[in-house]
Amino acid sequence: MNKRPDSKARLLDAASAIVAKVGAGHLTIDAVAAEAGMSKGGVLYHFPSKHLLLEGMLNSLLTDFEDRVTRHREQQDGPVIKAWILAEQDQTSNQRSMALALLANAAENPNLLDPARKFVQRTFSDVRSEAEDQDLSTILLLAAEGLRFLDMLDLLPLTDDERGDLHERMLNLAKTGAS
Repeated sequence: MNKRPDSKARLLDAASAIVAKVGAGHLTIDAVAAEAGMSKGGVLYHFPSKHLLLEGMLNSLLTDFEDRVTRHREQQDGPVIKAWILAEQDQTSNQRSMALALLANAAENPNLLDPARKFVQRTFSDVRSEAEDQDLSTILLLAAEGLRFLDMLDLLPLTDDERGDLHERMLNLAKTGAS
């Protein structure tokens, strides 16, 4: 039997689809209702404002990313920085679009990123606390984030092969020097 996603997840998927298709500027409660096949009242029941919808999207992104990091840690040996790099590699284009939309909206409402700030603080703390070489682990984390943001903003001047080579190099450094 197929399990139907709950309404909140359906709404977050709809919001994500809108952002991926037409951009964050077109993300409205009405558009989410139409995309999800629900009434506007149904959307407002779960997300009483666009701000709360954006917070829901951010929390969903952070939870998904944390789940991917955990999965990579369980699948391989090595430090959390290695799992972080692997989790960034398997981020979908839809997730990138959602992250970019949230970043754009955070320009108007910096508090929107408060959960992300806590997540990043915790991650930096985890990466550094388990690292033999804290500086190298921090450099790798910053390099991975820099690659992700340049890619997300479509500013990364590297081919897919070059980016893949850099990820492999970072993974090797994480395995040998940051654990």
